[in-house]
Order: sequence, then structure tokens, then C-alpha cells
Amino acid sequence: MNLKRIPALVMLLAGAVATIVTYINHYSLQDMLVVLILTLIVFLIIGVVIMLIFESFHIDEVDEDRVDDDGEVVEKTELPEEGEEGEESAQPEGEAQAQEEENA
Repeated sequence: MNLKRIPALVMLLAGAVATIVTYINHYSLQDMLVVLILTLIVFLIIGVVIMLIFESFHIDEVDEDRVDDDGEVVEKTELPEEGEEGEESAQPEGEAQAQEEENA
């Protein structure tokens, strides 16, 4: 769901309602514009607050790769990166100790 559009939609809807109400009540153009700009600013802030509330409840979709056959979430295990544990186990002990001494 694209939440970035919420503040603009709330603001534009409130601006349309404010314009229609001020036109029906025969406001002068200057008063109408003041009411419109204040309405847009207030409802922009309200729209941002609504967007932040929706983002706080945002739940990531579950990957099919992360769920086993029983429907339980499988936790990801970290594999050793190249150059860490994989190479040390392939080297004889003497060479591994010599490399550690050189690095120190």
C-alpha cells in the first residue's frame, strides 16, 4: 500500500470541502483564500499524522521462502563469510597460527 499519497489526498479533500462551503456561504474571495490556505495547512499536518500511524502498524509480508510446510516461520541462519571460518579450517594449524601472528 502506498502511504505517501495519504497526506495529499486528505489535504485535497479538505480543500475541496472548504472551497465549496465558503462559496455556498458567499465569502469574499480574500476570505475564501485565507480559509483555504489554513485548511490545507491543518489537513496536511493531519494527513502526515495519519500516514505515520499507518506506518507504525505496517507489517511486512511473509516470504514464502521463510515459511515451512507447517506454516511456521523459519529463522534465517547466518553462513560464515568468505575468509572467516571456511579458510581457517582448510589450513594446517601452523599456517593459521603464523597468519594470526602476522596480523597482530
